[in-house]
Amino acid sequence: MKNKLFNLYFLLMVTVIMSADADHLVMNKVCVFPNECEMIEIFNPTNDEIDLSDYYLSDQKEYFNWVNDQTLSLSNQDFIFKFPDGSSISPQGKFTITTNSISDFNLYYGYNPDISLIDNQLDISFVGANANLSNSQEVLILFYWDESSDLVKDVDYFLWGSNSQAVYKTVDDGYPFYDTEIESQTFKRNYTSSQYSDSTYVRLGIDEIDELNSQGNGITGHDETSENLALSWDVQAFQRDISFQDIINGDYDCAGSSQDGCPLGSIDCDIVNPKGVIVDYFDVTQFGGPHAITIEDEDGFRIELTIWPDNWDIANDPDNSMLIQAPFNRFLVQAYGNVFEYDGEKQIQVCSSSDFQIVESYDMEGVFEDGIFSKASINPSPHVLLAADNERLDYSYSFPANSRVIIRVFDISGRFITTLVDKHYTLSGTVNRSEDKSSWNGRDHLGQVLSPGTYLMHIEANNFQTGKTTSDVSPVVIGVRQK
Repeated sequence: MKNKLFNLYFLLMVTVIMSADADHLVMNKVCVFPNECEMIEIFNPTNDEIDLSDYYLSDQKEYFNWVNDQTLSLSNQDFIFKFPDGSSISPQGKFTITTNSISDFNLYYGYNPDISLIDNQLDISFVGANANLSNSQEVLILFYWDESSDLVKDVDYFLWGSNSQAVYKTVDDGYPFYDTEIESQTFKRNYTSSQYSDSTYVRLGIDEIDELNSQGNGITGHDETSENLALSWDVQAFQRDISFQDIINGDYDCAGSSQDGCPLGSIDCDIVNPKGVIVDYFDVTQFGGPHAITIEDEDGFRIELTIWPDNWDIANDPDNSMLIQAPFNRFLVQAYGNVFEYDGEKQIQVCSSSDFQIVESYDMEGVFEDGIFSKASINPSPHVLLAADNERLDYSYSFPANSRVIIRVFDISGRFITTLVDKHYTLSGTVNRSEDKSSWNGRDHLGQVLSPGTYLMHIEANNFQTGKTTSDVSPVVIGVRQK
């Protein structure tokens, strides 16, 4: 399976943020836990290609002394390396470094890094046997050194967890200015990974908040140690997108460890996070079972979510009970839960409302336009509906004032298929159902795709004041794509 990645928070937004003050490279993404996610991403916010031949990256606070004494004692977890000659970053481009192998990085993220500390041969470097990024506290420095000067020029600086690894260069060290004193340097708090996803430090923009732009030891005169890292960085979820087909086929990697308080016994996979539209619900609790919610992805694959009332009584949850009430196809949801198999089919056990979120609610009512009508009419779009290809059919309907409007679909023999509308309207007018989820998907009341053929869309409008009922009917055709 090829892992696919998505970001619910637009993690790569920084790549399109521009600033008039953008005059040097910045680190814009750092993942430190779990170990297999470790990476540093560097971003070029300028309008020029930047040659990396004299650039270095290190996680050791004595980096500026190392350039003068490469015998400086470093641990096997530290690294200092020079970017390969000829390497560069294009305008608005990114450059990715990992402490893992290229193959392991690709397995995790789905693309190759630019540098692997394991696989790439790096000149002028120290890479410890167990070089890695600390989960709890550490520093990262991107710096420039021409290999002849006794001094380095800081390019960007990131500190997390505490000030214990902070850097303080001084005039006594030969530098023209003093860095910000350690006790005044800010840092980004450390974190533990979500049980559902990885967490990644992400720069919120290229405007280095509160950073001194002059009288600093940086490459453009900035004091890189003065940036308010607590404000300019954030911790955001970086989730792996596991498809329904992956889950159904058993071809997936888990997104985290098993949930506390949700024992399941033998679990095929700890946690997955499928996202889909609720298309059906079956109340198995009346037989001593769970709530069974069926969700569907954009490719038409379906997965059942299992919710036990003892874990989460969704039927009596005022914020979520509408999810299990018809009509369906109204809510796009994401559920975090354990994969298990029942009666030969993969299902997801969801343990609480905190493991479930409504991603989007669709306007099922359509768009209303005032008008004067004395009778009901139904007007489906004059197109063949390819329901098996997940197409949808737009339609509109008109009705008198003070009417209960019911729209049903029947087959050509008059057998009931589904109800599309059952609603009271005070005003006379027309409703256009042309949005994705307000139109008809060519399925019956159980969510099953209808067979090719002719069907009847029927409207009935009952005026409460007069007792008069008007109706209309129009054919619709469901077809199938020729192979």
